[in-house]
Amino acid sequence: APESIIIDPYTGLPENVIIIQQPSSSAKVVGILVIIWGVLNLGGEAYSIGDTLAIGGLFVGFSAINVLISGGYIAGGVMMTNYSKKGVQICLLMVIISAIMSIVSVAFLPEILDSATGDDAASYFSDGDDAEALEGYSGALVGVGIAVSVICNGICGLIVAIPLMVSNNGLDDSSLIG
Repeated sequence: APESIIIDPYTGLPENVIIIQQPSSSAKVVGILVIIWGVLNLGGEAYSIGDTLAIGGLFVGFSAINVLISGGYIAGGVMMTNYSKKGVQICLLMVIISAIMSIVSVAFLPEILDSATGDDAASYFSDGDDAEALEGYSGALVGVGIAVSVICNGICGLIVAIPLMVSNNGLDDSSLIG
């Protein structure tokens, strides 16, 4: 005797039916964009390595950290294209480290300007008043720079986190934490 099939009145489908969808491609798309960003950052560091070594000091340290951050972006992007949640977390960590580096570098801006102009600021400006005006606005420059850095890195963090916010993202259960 045939079994009776019970139809769910809300969906119009038989009960106990499981609908399987393809996972969202957001992880692949964002992963590819992050890989491109990491490669462009590495290219920028390679292009400016001569200037960085000529200046020396703090800039060599910033450049080395930027190379590591770019490598982290590339590794996280590759993991994201393979639907790994760990890749998204690595990229978010790189965005946070990048934001901290940006804020630190902007905070050093007044000292960099002072060392660039030195005591003989008149040779860099048409008159000494311009040098004093620049020093007067250095706090505002730092504040605006930090605000822009936080906003830009926040937007980048939101873009990187898109695969976590999409339903049926297809990400595995791997995690950097626990």
